[in-house]
Amino acid sequence: MKKYLFLFFMFFCSFSAFAGVDFITVTNENSYKDSSDFNNTYEININKHGLNTISKCQAVRLDKEWFLTAAHCVEPNCDVACSMQVRLVVSGNYEMDVTTTHSPSFPKVFKNPKSNIPGKNAAYDLALLYFPSSYSKFVYKDPSQHMALPESVFLKRIPDYNIYYQAANGTNIPVVLAMSSKTNIMLDRRISVASIWDGQTSVLESIKPVFYSPKLHYIFTENFGIIKGISGSGVMTNTGELVGIVSAIGDLIKTNPQTHETSSSTPVAFFAAFDPYSIAFIKKYIGGFEYKIADKTYFAVVPEGYKDLMNSINNLGR
Repeated sequence: MKKYLFLFFMFFCSFSAFAGVDFITVTNENSYKDSSDFNNTYEININKHGLNTISKCQAVRLDKEWFLTAAHCVEPNCDVACSMQVRLVVSGNYEMDVTTTHSPSFPKVFKNPKSNIPGKNAAYDLALLYFPSSYSKFVYKDPSQHMALPESVFLKRIPDYNIYYQAANGTNIPVVLAMSSKTNIMLDRRISVASIWDGQTSVLESIKPVFYSPKLHYIFTENFGIIKGISGSGVMTNTGELVGIVSAIGDLIKTNPQTHETSSSTPVAFFAAFDPYSIAFIKKYIGGFEYKIADKTYFAVVPEGYKDLMNSINNLGR
């Protein structure tokens, strides 16, 4: 029998008006291939009060004052008090920052209760961040010139004015797709993720089949460029649904049972998926939250050649 060793690494890194939200409906199956498609994805900088270190993560906006990220991005940094800055990167020359005041009460962090269950941190690696407008400050700037800009000037200069005007006001919100399968399935969609670094947003696209494990509550695939620092980024399907949150990476290592030597390894990327429990968690806080349950049109049978990989991944939950 083939033996596998799985090396698993959680990424450690690091916003309430419910009216007037325009939910995205995508019919073009080439969507979420360009950085401009990801105007609901933000970079987060987290500063724990009393420390000089800043942790980096990403988040996807679910409402005007609510963001969703990975739970491990905010714990333990925000278990007591922290301040956060979220950055909407428009290009290398323009960005919009939302910074919370240094208050022990804001931003409020709501972690999925199941993220605290021993051995299940990865399965429900989701946290909501609440940024009430009365305690937050918007700054529009040209970082290349180290210069703040009036909002009117900012919006006139940037490309795709209407798109980013909506993004700045939190009205361009993706629809969440929740998994409902009780068996292992292959997702009949491509997925992509935004990666934000040094004021630039690049798009990473899956190149191998994508699977869902109901046992682990995870969507996973062979790694297609996911790295530490982009935890919390929204995982989008090519038909426009938010299907998960970037959570972890690891290497699935196959060893020779006699010599215990490594014969091959497969890099794997894991994404915290939505299911009825996590949907209930989000709806508890966001009144205008919209989602849909994946039906059989989103699924495909797991190919025979991938069942060994699927079984090895599921064994992580033992």
